[in-house]
Amino acid sequence: MRLLVAYILTLAVAQSISVSLGLLVDRVYSSYGGLLVFIACYFFMFWLSWQIALRVTAPKVAANPAQS
Repeated sequence: MRLLVAYILTLAVAQSISVSLGLLVDRVYSSYGGLLVFIACYFFMFWLSWQIALRVTAPKVAANPAQS
């Protein structure tokens, strides 16, 4: 359950970054460029959010495994 919650939270933050980058490129360059940047970031953020969620929820390893 922790993994799913972490994924959804990181995905919400990551997708807001995607939208912001797309709008920034839209205003500075062109609407077509903004769309391309948004689509690329949109799909990349799904993968990145999953990697972050996995790292955040990974079980902690003991400093000295011989003591376990």
